[in-house]
Amino acid sequence: MIALSRPAVLRALVALLLAAAGGARAYAQSPEQTALLRQIKAADREQLSVSEEDGRFLRLMVVSSGAKRVLEIGGAHGYSAIWMGLGLRETGGRLTSIEADVERARIAAENIRKAGMADVIAVVPGDAFAAIPKIDGEFDLVFLDAWKRDYKRFLDLVLPRLHPRGLLLAHNVVNKQAEMRDFLAAIEQNPNLITAIVKPSDEGISVTVKLR
Repeated sequence: MIALSRPAVLRALVALLLAAAGGARAYAQSPEQTALLRQIKAADREQLSVSEEDGRFLRLMVVSSGAKRVLEIGGAHGYSAIWMGLGLRETGGRLTSIEADVERARIAAENIRKAGMADVIAVVPGDAFAAIPKIDGEFDLVFLDAWKRDYKRFLDLVLPRLHPRGLLLAHNVVNKQAEMRDFLAAIEQNPNLITAIVKPSDEGISVTVKLR
């Protein structure tokens, strides 16, 4: 498994983004969206949201990969979904965000509405293991940020649905790696996957590409 430093990650992201966008200007983030993102973080007493650095990374991954069908497992209050939604405005794609807690899902849907992204992001409340089989088609990108000990089960569920050259991103793989060793072993040992661990923040994100 490859580990990349922050400068290396930044250089790689810039190269990917320029190649994908062809030098075009990305969808502009409005002052209202910026203020809303800050409000969500400030109200997040349980610290369920990703860091701002990780949010920006997710947006870049969506844009640079050209992802159109994105799945989020563990949406919390909608913070990471909004960051990915900013990228999906550029690619013309859509995101399905699943959140197990019904009240958090309600708040996430309201935050997404305030961000002007209800047409891009659909929030699904309830058990992701039950919800995912009901979603048709393949995924270009999956972001996993749910209960850490379930990561391997989610990998087994979504990997057959991930498009060839699709991306699986998993959060907290550095600061909570002890809770997901089976998942980390699986993405490292599968010959059909290539994985790098990146650290936009100290929490760590695994970036896995499905080869076939």
